[in-house]
Amino acid sequence: MENKTVKYYRIIPLNRIGRKTESGYELYRNGQWEQDREYLISDRLMGYDPSEPPGSPYGIGNTEIMQEIEEITAEEAEKYIR
Repeated sequence: MENKTVKYYRIIPLNRIGRKTESGYELYRNGQWEQDREYLISDRLMGYDPSEPPGSPYGIGNTEIMQEIEEITAEEAEKYIR
């Protein structure tokens, strides 16, 4: 049975797998889960656009950036990891 408290994601342009757990966002790298210190997941989920200047009303909610990530099942994550 799938753990509902863990959500899995695929960052489409990077072809990377990530997840959200109770402890935060993690990326699968080099055969293990590591903390997402680059904010690759959360930035895409909220549509953060790093090209916008600080304070710009267009810096958050960029739908093009939000389309770069998709939620996937645990089974799909396993397939990508293998």
